Amino acid sequence: LKLQFLYLIGPPRAGQGWWWFPGVGGGGPTERLPGAGGPHQPPMQSLTSKLGAELRKRTKKTDGKFFKAGKKGEELKGDLNSNDKDLQKNALKQIIADMTLGRDVSKFFTEVVKLSWTPNMEVKKLVYLYLMANAKLHPDKAILAVNTFVQDSQHTNPIVRALAVRTMLCIRVDNIADHVCPPLRNALKDKSEYVRKTAALGVLKLFHTQPRLCQEQGFVNELEALLTDTAPGVVANAALALAEVLDNSSYTFELNRGISIKLMNCLGQCTEWGQASILDFLSRYRTTGKEAEELVERCVPRLHQSHPAVLLSAVRVILRNLDALPEQQRRGYFPKLTPPIVTLMGKDPQTQYVTMRCMTLVMQKYTGLFSNPKDVKAFFCTDEDPVYVRLEKLNVLLQLLNDRNAQSILKELEEYCQDVDPIFKARSVQALASCAVRLEGCVPRVVEVIKSLCMNVQLVETVLLAVKDILRKYPSAFIDVLPPLLEEIDVEGMEDDEAKCALVWAVGEFGEQLPDAQEKLMHFVDTFTEQSNSVQLAVVTATVKFYLRSSSAHEGLLNNVLGKATAQDNADLRDRAYMYWRMLSKEEYASKLAGFVLNKKAPLRADGVEDVDVSKVNELVGKFSTVACVYHKVPASFLQTYGYNRGGKGQADDGDEDPFLDDEEGGMVAAGSGNSPTAAQTPSPEPEPVPAKPAAPAAPAATPAAPAPTKPAANALDDIFGPGPSSAAPAAPAAAPKPSSGASFDDIFGGAPMATPAAPAHPQLLAAAQCDGLKLHGGFANPSGAELVLTMVITNSSAAPLSGFALQFNTNALGLKNERPLDLPAVPPGQTATHHVPLTSLPTHVAPGNAAVCEIALKTSLGRVYYFSLAAPAPELVAGLGYTRAQ
Repeated sequence: LKLQFLYLIGPPRAGQGWWWFPGVGGGGPTERLPGAGGPHQPPMQSLTSKLGAELRKRTKKTDGKFFKAGKKGEELKGDLNSNDKDLQKNALKQIIADMTLGRDVSKFFTEVVKLSWTPNMEVKKLVYLYLMANAKLHPDKAILAVNTFVQDSQHTNPIVRALAVRTMLCIRVDNIADHVCPPLRNALKDKSEYVRKTAALGVLKLFHTQPRLCQEQGFVNELEALLTDTAPGVVANAALALAEVLDNSSYTFELNRGISIKLMNCLGQCTEWGQASILDFLSRYRTTGKEAEELVERCVPRLHQSHPAVLLSAVRVILRNLDALPEQQRRGYFPKLTPPIVTLMGKDPQTQYVTMRCMTLVMQKYTGLFSNPKDVKAFFCTDEDPVYVRLEKLNVLLQLLNDRNAQSILKELEEYCQDVDPIFKARSVQALASCAVRLEGCVPRVVEVIKSLCMNVQLVETVLLAVKDILRKYPSAFIDVLPPLLEEIDVEGMEDDEAKCALVWAVGEFGEQLPDAQEKLMHFVDTFTEQSNSVQLAVVTATVKFYLRSSSAHEGLLNNVLGKATAQDNADLRDRAYMYWRMLSKEEYASKLAGFVLNKKAPLRADGVEDVDVSKVNELVGKFSTVACVYHKVPASFLQTYGYNRGGKGQADDGDEDPFLDDEEGGMVAAGSGNSPTAAQTPSPEPEPVPAKPAAPAAPAATPAAPAPTKPAANALDDIFGPGPSSAAPAAPAAAPKPSSGASFDDIFGGAPMATPAAPAHPQLLAAAQCDGLKLHGGFANPSGAELVLTMVITNSSAAPLSGFALQFNTNALGLKNERPLDLPAVPPGQTATHHVPLTSLPTHVAPGNAAVCEIALKTSLGRVYYFSLAAPAPELVAGLGYTRAQ
């Protein structure tokens, strides 16, 4: 520390000795440094005080004074207009300080713009900083500084040139965009590495505001050229900028082996963030065979980097190319991947959390990773870990659980159950139950631990939830723990709805083996109207179980509960009560109900592991070390795209908007936002009509009155798939492809799918990025002249086969509807199939309205419903098919 301070204060003054303090030293240049021995060495206490005094003296005159009360208004304007450089600089610092504190400083815009001509570098930086922050408030005056920017972009100093270009691109005002292109183009070819590096990111800023202008002016091509630049920093920034352009536009770039080798050669000369940018760009390169092996081998040394970003980016490149290797060779890289990832668990909490969120996805895809029992200890919690890290470690431990490490994990979880944090303690108890559910060998140990926790009043509700999960999986495991547990529970003091549901379930399931089961249930019956909907549903089911086991003893209880349930406003609760009532009214239905309610158990999913949809795992693993991996969501689900990709549009773009815009896969997507009919929507079925309430019988007897007829839904799509789209522009009609000679539409549904042309002739109706990998082109056609068909070109970009297709037309002016239910063969991953669906017209399916639109819903094995619109068939397609002129 002393030597560092000595370096800061500079060499000794003449005649004052080595130390620049009066009274310390004095022996001239021959005096030794402190610590070197000799008669002139000052005492440590004196030296420390002198250093501290000088440090305080030098830090008194800092810029912190500008954040206190200073000059205002006209006084600052006077300083800005003066010829004194120091007054100008101090006035600018005062304005920047006020701007930092959130004060309005836009009134100084004209005076500050005048100072942009100054040759003083410090003043110029302050002026540019002010202009970037306030140009939007004065767009008409911001144009006054353009000439200065253009001149500075040709300055002899490369720092000034880079500063001018960067400032121009940060001022997001429409009328400056036209003046940006020439300086930016010159900066991209500048002889200075610093200027080219700044210009590469400048292209990205221009693309963010003016995407069409950026591509029309050829700046994206300039970024490609910078990938082969001789300066590593320029290459890194170009890779970063080009990657974002490719993600948000239809621009395509082929990354070949030659460019990938050049990028790999730059890694050793870049900074850590530059290495991360290049590796992220290389993750787009999908190779096979020897090239994949070579790329993986070149990335393996980067796994030993101490910088987390570089390490995770290297893992991302390796994971993207592992699938191209044989199974045996792929597993040979697992021991090389595991130790570097485990070392990140010694970093800061944020890095640990990101690492674990990414790990869970990789472990779901590659089960052989982290199979070494020693790796488990890296995920044990410490006292210094924040709560969010400790909770995520619990999830990782559950995913790593196997026969070899089960005992060590259970021992660790047992200690966590005594933690002082209530949230972490409750999650640890749930994790214990999840261990028993996942691994049967853990049950005896878990039973012992849970029995010891039954007396803990703070954990009694959490223990009850754990007991419910284990009893559902192993009904006879430890039924003897329920009586003492129920004795410790204060039913009236319970607050958690999940715990209440668990208690009601246990009482209904094991009522015959519990002495005071009905008393516990009666509390919830008496307070039925005060409970939540979930608890009310559990009470209804438990009461039916009591009645089915002993109808004569619990007849009054059943009438009481069903009477209260049918009077509630909640449709789910009311309909379930009516269903039970009707089924119990007839003996043949009552016996079937007993088989379902008492004997059939719902599938248990309480192992505590958050599994991501298989169709999304491959995509998310390809996004390793990004926010998408942390959220466990594909980027399209939470990122708002810009540029002109997937219907997006630049913020400062012109008003012309194409009706259909390219997506990253070369297809077409309707321009617009989430209200477009192409957006996948989750169905929300309407509740069934409620029958008339029957009089409360002494025992469930006569069937209640039939329900009154209800008005049909205004939208026929609501019947099966839930509410349909509100309104959307239909896709433009396209000419149907001419069928090959000898082809018969009658044979299509029983045979293999027809070969798909390289470029579908129909517009895109569903985009893969928005529909979980399902891409659909289609349109109406009449190839035979006697039958109208819907041509569907289905492309499967997901990781799982697509099957279970169901198609439904909304009511339309022509009454169009598919002639029969779809019977289409499964479409394997990465394949495309073409199908022709015969259509018919039914008078009952005719609805007045927009005659130009046919709204259609498609459902697949992915479990979601996708809506799209098509323009009604052209008149020449339906000529001679029996339609009226009005239709």
